[in-house]
Amino acid sequence: MFGKRIVNAKLRTKFLLSFAAIILVTVLMISIINYIVSVGAIKRNSGEFSEYLIGQIGINLEKRTADIEDIAFQQFRSSSLSEQLGAIATTDNERYFRDKYINDFLNELLFYKDYFENVWIIDTDGRQFAINRDPNHAASAALLKRFDPQEIQDKRGRAKWFQVEDGTVYMVRAMYDILSSRYVGTIAIGLEKSYIGSIVTGVRNVMDGDILILNEDGESVVQNDQSSEVAGFFLQNKRYLLNDLGKEEFAFGRKHYIATVSATAYGKWRVVQIIGVDQLTRGTSSIKYGTISTIAVALAIGFLMAAFLSKNITENVGKLLQSMSRFSVDFNHRVVVPRSKDEIGLLAEKFNSMADKINDLFNTVYREKLLKQKAEYRTLQFEYKALLAQMNPHFLYNTLESIHSLAKLRGEKEIGEMVYLLGTLLRESIGKRGDIIALEEEISFIRLYLSIHQIIYGNQIEVNYELDERLMECRVPKFILQPLVENSVLHGIEEKPGIGVIRIVCRQEADALIVEVADNGIGMDADTVKRLLNPDVFGSFGDKDKHTNVGVISVQKRVRILYGDEYGLSIESAPGDGTTVRIRLPLVAPEEEPA
Repeated sequence: MFGKRIVNAKLRTKFLLSFAAIILVTVLMISIINYIVSVGAIKRNSGEFSEYLIGQIGINLEKRTADIEDIAFQQFRSSSLSEQLGAIATTDNERYFRDKYINDFLNELLFYKDYFENVWIIDTDGRQFAINRDPNHAASAALLKRFDPQEIQDKRGRAKWFQVEDGTVYMVRAMYDILSSRYVGTIAIGLEKSYIGSIVTGVRNVMDGDILILNEDGESVVQNDQSSEVAGFFLQNKRYLLNDLGKEEFAFGRKHYIATVSATAYGKWRVVQIIGVDQLTRGTSSIKYGTISTIAVALAIGFLMAAFLSKNITENVGKLLQSMSRFSVDFNHRVVVPRSKDEIGLLAEKFNSMADKINDLFNTVYREKLLKQKAEYRTLQFEYKALLAQMNPHFLYNTLESIHSLAKLRGEKEIGEMVYLLGTLLRESIGKRGDIIALEEEISFIRLYLSIHQIIYGNQIEVNYELDERLMECRVPKFILQPLVENSVLHGIEEKPGIGVIRIVCRQEADALIVEVADNGIGMDADTVKRLLNPDVFGSFGDKDKHTNVGVISVQKRVRILYGDEYGLSIESAPGDGTTVRIRLPLVAPEEEPA
């Protein structure tokens, strides 16, 4: 509707809109390109800065965690803890001194650093020794849920880092005897949350977004209240595995984010920084305001230029339009004198020439009108002859009725029955109007048709019907079964000795109506089937069986024209095994029949 208004608008309006559109498109393209370049530069610079900062975080993290691991190793190495854990205590006194030594070792290690919260040792028998800096705070039972001693032992001295629910960060590693390399137990050191969290806290003051520290299993080691839902989404979906190192852009909650991943040596730690694209592009709002201002100024200048140009152009057009309007009313042409020799002036000259020739066309139009009236008269004559031709079948039907009555009077029952059936068949073909009828009417017509053949052939023909009564009201094309039944009679009865059996079936398959006509005749080969279904591709039959073949081909074409290529005929046949012709039609109820 809007496009039609633009087409029908005046030239001045079109000029104004054209200038505005050109200016708007140009400014928008320049602004969009500038915006894309600016956003790209911001992303690139922010990514490089982010990689540098999280790289520094990784260095500090590696140093701090390595210090803790070294402290645990050096303390273990400089003590006799290995001998005590490996010794077998047989008396209570021996067990007392061994346990006392282990507890003294834990107490000394706990107060070695101020940020140690608790220290654990689990020996080879699974016995637990723990000491806490705060007596009122028991060692977290969640520690034992987060690791398996066998898992730690399999790491062969490499430490495992993780954080439990109360915020304590644990370093757990297996201990081996220095001389024999025999496993003697597992040591766990619980650290204050701030020991590792302080590495991230200082960086958050200069960076936006979330910063995650992940251990080698992809678990977040520093949980904090500031982590957003997008960080949880990133961890839950393990997106750090999709792009192990570098930058990745992903979508969450209708927003786009950039994740930068950096790994420390040997993949021990991963540091991830997640920031929203909208946070990076906050400074681009000035580009938007500048674009709007530029568009407004450019549009104002464009409107002024368009108004000036359109006034000069449309003045000649107005004169030409005025002359055309007068000519359309009284056909009296007044010569238009253009003020310029531009395209509008040439158009006025052509209009003057055209108006002079229009009067010459009036006489030609009058003669064509007389010829048209004669053509309409001939058409009426043809319609009248067609009406007379329609009367001939009625005359034939009345004549058959007379023959039937005469045969009954003379006792010729079979002749009378055949004439009666033929008359009924003719009446059915005359009385049914339209190309679409009920399946019940089509079956009724076939019953009459086969009844005549049963009288002709006697006991040589047998007809079986397998009909679904629920489908009888479905609409089908008129006379769609007669060519198929006729083909079955000719090949099932005339060309094969013995009793010919014709079977007519209708059923529903999914949303389609299936009608089958099957016989036990001589059948046909695959080449004949191809020619029947696709005569345009595989060629026609010539004059052999031309009548029946044309009927089958006609049914195929009618069905596909009416309903499309997914419907139509399929034929199953083999020489000597009879033929089954299957018609696939849509299920069309009476209320769905097209008017």
